[in-house]
Amino acid sequence: MVQILYLSPGFPPHSHLFCVAAHARGASVLAVGDVLESSLPVQARQALEHYVFEPRMGEYDVLLGVVTSMIAEYGPIDFVESNGEHWLEVEGRLRDDLGIEGLTARGVARLRSKLAMAEVFQKAGVPCVPGIRCSSPQTVRSFAAMHGLPLVFKPDSGSGAMSTFRVSTGAELEAALGQPLEGHVVQPFIEGDIVTFDGLVDQAGRVVFCTSHAYDRGIMEVRTGVLDGFYYSLRSIPPALEQLGRQALAAFALRRRFFHLEFFARPDGSYVALEMNVRPPGGFTTDMMSYACDFDVYALWGAVMVGDSLDGFSYERKFHTAHAGRRHERAYALSPEALLEQLGNTLVAIHPIPDAFAVTMGNTAYLLRHCRLDLLLDAIRRVQQPSHSSSEDATDARAQGGCREAQG
Repeated sequence: MVQILYLSPGFPPHSHLFCVAAHARGASVLAVGDVLESSLPVQARQALEHYVFEPRMGEYDVLLGVVTSMIAEYGPIDFVESNGEHWLEVEGRLRDDLGIEGLTARGVARLRSKLAMAEVFQKAGVPCVPGIRCSSPQTVRSFAAMHGLPLVFKPDSGSGAMSTFRVSTGAELEAALGQPLEGHVVQPFIEGDIVTFDGLVDQAGRVVFCTSHAYDRGIMEVRTGVLDGFYYSLRSIPPALEQLGRQALAAFALRRRFFHLEFFARPDGSYVALEMNVRPPGGFTTDMMSYACDFDVYALWGAVMVGDSLDGFSYERKFHTAHAGRRHERAYALSPEALLEQLGNTLVAIHPIPDAFAVTMGNTAYLLRHCRLDLLLDAIRRVQQPSHSSSEDATDARAQGGCREAQG
């Protein structure tokens, strides 16, 4: 029997679904988390062989001691997983110290570094955003002279556009150089829309599921402007994007992992790689994957982890799915009750967003799906339409049109 150690099954809110899926596939799931066991969903408590509540799990020595005790009682651990950015480095350290298969701490560090990612992209023949470490003001000035303004400053290892900012003028550049920039890199600002190549690879590195998402604007812009952001999935992945995504995946040599590759789609139709993430996309995107294909992506992950055969498995992207966020401090044209009435089956779920993610994603997530992109975009508009705009519209997002066959 495969035994999995899962870190933080209680946060983010959907994390426990990975544990439930692995248990359903016959795995023994041990878990450590910083929320009380009584706070976990019932199905999670039923799926876990053993759970340790440890509020100090962020202190590595404490966590290592807990895991060592669990191994002494329950036997060897085959895999350490969290499917989240926050615990990636800890996963690697545990694997190193306990002799567990998977990404090492060094491998995780390489896969989280923007500059190291760029080296892999370049070796794979995938166009990528150039960048340098902010080692000195003069180095950055020389980079600016070579590439021009605007420039983007960001941590070499990080996610969610934390501590990321743009400079557009010489004065802004000099002001930025007066700040502590240790651990930061600088890159040219690239004009283009953010699109992704997302999915899951099996134990041999084969892509068993893939999809793509398009973003209305960059996360940096959403965070700095406290904007209502949205993103949506594509039913068909542009062939050039998928080709570059698969080239990059082969170079990174992932095994038994989700992947989340970000690209800029340039106005001329080309793509430039931004970064690789060895985890699922954030928020409720895994739920969106399931809604798009009418299947269970968590169950697919569970099958990959225990090594079940996927012969005969297939999927179809039947719908475009979307996340449309709302913020508590903002007034909207349509009340939640009116949205329920107007959106009908296009609205598939409403979730509160944890405070830790609210700056990026809003306070409430409306998950939407429709087989027609124009009607999905109309539904997004309805969710985020501010109160000072007219809420009248001739198009009804409930129109199913060509969806009946896809739902059939």
